[in-house]
Amino acid sequence: MTDRGALLRWYRRKRRDLPWRRTSDPYAIWVSEIMLQQTQVATVLPYYDAFLARFPDIAALAAATEDEVLAQWTGLGYYRRARSLHRGAREVVARHDGVLPADAEGLRALPGIGRYTAGAIASIAFDKPEPILDGNVRRVLARRFAINEEKRHWELAEELVRGVSPGDLNQGLMELGATICHPRAPECPSCPWRTSCLAFAQDAIERFPAATPRKASVTVRVGVAVIRRGDHLLFERPDDENPLRGTWDFPAVELGASSVASDELVRSMRRRHGIDVSVGACLGSATHGILHRRLKLEAHAGSLRRGRVAGSDRLQWVPLDAVGERPVSGATRKILRLLA
Repeated sequence: MTDRGALLRWYRRKRRDLPWRRTSDPYAIWVSEIMLQQTQVATVLPYYDAFLARFPDIAALAAATEDEVLAQWTGLGYYRRARSLHRGAREVVARHDGVLPADAEGLRALPGIGRYTAGAIASIAFDKPEPILDGNVRRVLARRFAINEEKRHWELAEELVRGVSPGDLNQGLMELGATICHPRAPECPSCPWRTSCLAFAQDAIERFPAATPRKASVTVRVGVAVIRRGDHLLFERPDDENPLRGTWDFPAVELGASSVASDELVRSMRRRHGIDVSVGACLGSATHGILHRRLKLEAHAGSLRRGRVAGSDRLQWVPLDAVGERPVSGATRKILRLLA
């Protein structure tokens, strides 16, 4: 495709100076791609160098505890990504002698790596002609070719990436979508593809890509137990039953429309941890968004009646003056502000 040369020349002149573009280390590129999933570049920048300083290679990340990894990730959100990256590092050490697979198939076998991320790592780190398709790239291809079908977008991405410098080509597509081909008010006069863009020629930029129905926001009631013992608070390592899904969080339970938060929290703690707690007065409420879910948080004061926390790998007493050092979710931080 003749478009390749124009895009590559533009990218090499105009690309932003980003830290993951200054390295050829596959591990560092892997970390950047995981951090950038569903997260803007400006948000990732303060975390990227700090994470690599703490875990400079795959062996260091694999040797770390999950809590150490999550603490370094705190504030970046979507903590499942950090857990998957950590598990992936351990798999690479155990199954690949600490060397990241160079092919897309091997990369996709690792936790947290799908087709897009595998293509990005394989092309950027290993110079493999693997396609990518994220929101930015889909928008660029939809407009350039005036096509809205995702299957065709993948086919076009596969055609474009064949040739020299597949990593730069893919990064050029991402950069074009991020800096020029905006969802609204694209900067068409600055686009290297303006003379070949079919949507621009047809004065139909707004028709591409076709709007996809947004998942309706769902409001969910969540009961949160703020259990004290002296100057300590009880924190829980969440599982799939805890709707906060952070790293260490207050015990929480999803509530039905007519559920009584105190009753549900007592039952939940007995079922999940085998301890009896008393839960009483409402301390306040807050809201927190996680993707399409809008959590209505109802915080209740509580205390431990019977049962042991010592020795549990899922419950922990944390001193009040050390809570700020813990990797907790944004929802838990909002509850902590209610207590201040």
